[in-house]
Amino acid sequence: MSDNTSSTSPISVHSALETILRGFLTDDAQTLNQTTLINSLGLESVVVLEFVTDVEDHFDINIDLDSLANIQTLNDLAEAVIAQGVE
Repeated sequence: MSDNTSSTSPISVHSALETILRGFLTDDAQTLNQTTLINSLGLESVVVLEFVTDVEDHFDINIDLDSLANIQTLNDLAEAVIAQGVE
């Protein structure tokens, strides 16, 4: 599990999410902010769940299934992480 103390701002949260997500991509996507994780990036739902698990581990949080259902983009995920108290 990574230390979440270095992620103290929304920009840091977003940067960490991009770094984690790039580990799951086969192509080097240029713009990830508004890209739909499943449709635009071609990630299968199992891969998205693995990605979310890595995010939860990195920030030491738990994203509930109701919140996860509403997450479509990296920005949505960043908002969910910040809502967990990680700033």
